[in-house]
Amino acid sequence: MNFQAFTGFVIRDCDGQVLLSSANNIGENSINVAGSVALWDGLVAAIERGWDQIIIEGDSKLVIDSILEKATPPWSILQITQDIWSLSSFVSHIRFQHVFREANFTADAIAKLGHELPSQSFWEFDLPLLVCSPFYFDLFGFSCPMGFVL
Repeated sequence: MNFQAFTGFVIRDCDGQVLLSSANNIGENSINVAGSVALWDGLVAAIERGWDQIIIEGDSKLVIDSILEKATPPWSILQITQDIWSLSSFVSHIRFQHVFREANFTADAIAKLGHELPSQSFWEFDLPLLVCSPFYFDLFGFSCPMGFVL
């Protein structure tokens, strides 16, 4: 099922401070395509900046399992998945792991900003004001029950 899709990613340093974030409106797409494109966009941005020690956390289990080759990628994300495999060879260390959406508030909040954007937007070393609350929620590691919405 397709819907108006938005992507977002947040790149942080080892202390949790934001280095780069981005939001994008990718038009009508599936949630799997949106998750794959967000991961691809973040990986490309990291590689372009020379960051080569990367841990990628994504809240789409299907996307992460496809990249880890634990699942066969659906045709809709196969090419993006193959591109991610190829891009991974440009970094010295990369790890992919699934996180629940409830532990991914900042990226989710950034993606929602894509709703109002005509094209991809980037924020370096900062976040838009609307994303600060979710960021601090994530940064300080507050736990929440499944289904919680910030």
